[in-house]
Amino acid sequence: MKEHLTFVLKSVIVGLAVGFLYLWFFGSHVKTDKSTDLAPFSYASAINRITPSVVSIYIQSNELIRNPGGGISPQAPYINKNYLGSGVIVSENGHIVTNRHVIDDAKRVVVSLWTNEQFEASFVGADDFTDLAVIKIDAKNLVPARFADSDTVNTGDVVLAVGNPYGLNQSASMGIISGTGRQGLNISQVENLIQTDAAINQGNSGGALINSLGDVVGISTASYNQIGAEGINFAIPATTTTQVVQSVIKYGKVIRVSLGLAFLTSYDHIRFRIPKPKKGIMISGVIPNSPAARQGLQSRDIITHINGTEVNSSQDYRQAALSFTLDEEVTLSGYNQEGEFTKNLVVELPTKN
Repeated sequence: MKEHLTFVLKSVIVGLAVGFLYLWFFGSHVKTDKSTDLAPFSYASAINRITPSVVSIYIQSNELIRNPGGGISPQAPYINKNYLGSGVIVSENGHIVTNRHVIDDAKRVVVSLWTNEQFEASFVGADDFTDLAVIKIDAKNLVPARFADSDTVNTGDVVLAVGNPYGLNQSASMGIISGTGRQGLNISQVENLIQTDAAINQGNSGGALINSLGDVVGISTASYNQIGAEGINFAIPATTTTQVVQSVIKYGKVIRVSLGLAFLTSYDHIRFRIPKPKKGIMISGVIPNSPAARQGLQSRDIITHINGTEVNSSQDYRQAALSFTLDEEVTLSGYNQEGEFTKNLVVELPTKN
C-alpha cells in the first residue's frame, strides 16, 4: 500500500514538473489575439472615405434681425441673419448638392472644405419638388462622394450622418435605417424618404448619410420634432439625389417630362367615395393629345406597374416619373373593366396650356 502511494505521488510530481517545464520553454511563444480588446470594430474607414467630400455651408440671408450690439454708433441697428448647413461634393468641377431650404433666400454662401479652405459659392439650380439644390465653387483637387444605389438599402442597415451640426464640422453620428419609402411628411412635394435614428441636428441638413463602406445612401434633410419624438430623422435617397443633380447641372433645373396622367390620392377616394383598388392606382384624368391619351388610357383605369415595378400610390408614380427621360419608352401595366392591359408610352414634354 505504501509503495502504491509512493508511486502515485511520484507520478503527480513528475507530471507537474513536465507541465511547468513546458510552460517555461513554450508558454512565452503562445500568441494571444488581443486585437479584439485593443481595436474594437470601427467605422473609421467609412468616415475617412467620405470626409473629403462633405463640406460645411455658411449662409448669410437677406433676412434682417436686430443687432444685439446695435443702436450705438458706428454699429448698424440691424444685421443679416446667418444659417448653417452641409453639402456633398458631386463633381470634380466643384458642384455640391445640399438642401434647397438651406440656401433659400441666401445673400451669400460660403463653403468650407475639410481642409478648412473657404470658397464663395454660386447658385446652379434647385428643385422645389425634392428640396434639393446644387451650388458650385471654384476649387481644385476636389473629391466627389461615391453614391450607392439607395433602392437596395434595408431597414436595420447601419448608417452614419456626417455634416456640420451647430458648426461642429465633420461631425458623425451613427444609427440604423429605421424605415424606407416614408411619405406624407410635408417635407417636400415628392417624398420617398429614408428614416434613420442617426442624429440629424441643425446644420446637418444637406450632409451625407452613408453606409458602412462610406458610400452615400441619402442626403440628410429633416428631423421629426414633435414633442416626445426622439431619433426620427429623414434623408432624401441617393438615387433621387443623383437624378435631380444630373438634371440641374445640365439644365439648371429639373426637366420634368410627362405621360399626361393624373391619379386619385387616398384622400380623393374618401372624398369622392370611390373604392380604392387593392393594388395599383386609379387614373383620375388624362390630358388630351398626351402619350396616355394616344394609347387609349382613360379615367378609372388602374395602373399596377411601371416598367415592371409595382405602384400603389400617387407618390410611387411621382417617384418613378423622376427617372423618366425625354423620348424614353415607358411600359404601364394595369387593368380596367375590359381586363388586363399593357401600354407602351413615349415620354414627352408637358403640354403647355
